[in-house]
Amino acid sequence: MKNKSKAVIFMLISSLSFALMGAFVKLAGNIPLFEKVFFRNFVSLLVAFFLIRKSKSKVLEKIENLKYLLARSALGLLGVVLYFYAINNLLLADSSMLNKLSPFFVTFFAWLFLKEKLSGFQVTALIFAFFSALLIIKPKFELSVLPAFAGF
Repeated sequence: MKNKSKAVIFMLISSLSFALMGAFVKLAGNIPLFEKVFFRNFVSLLVAFFLIRKSKSKVLEKIENLKYLLARSALGLLGVVLYFYAINNLLLADSSMLNKLSPFFVTFFAWLFLKEKLSGFQVTALIFAFFSALLIIKPKFELSVLPAFAGF
């Protein structure tokens, strides 16, 4: 099998897995938000632990940038909490669509913080993505829009 077709298969499996995760979070109903986040991250912890043990990696012995790793972990946890909050309080399709805007944020923040150059196409795509998100959110400037901004 070619590398390109393997990559496509892994991307499809990844997309299916995230779609199933969103559906199961929505179907979990009245389970508290932080309990859902805990068990989602606990499963990830187990998978990462076994992969590190299997590779006999010495990842945990030499951590040079611990503060950056902890900041990344905290922001990742915040992202999962906000995403699950959006799933609980919005339609699943809307919360999933808002979550898929992350590549546009990466592009915007790379321009803002890393001073990367943006092409005209990228600027057009960012503007289009922003206004498309507004169509999904339908802002009314009241508290009912809070879950949409959490997903955003």
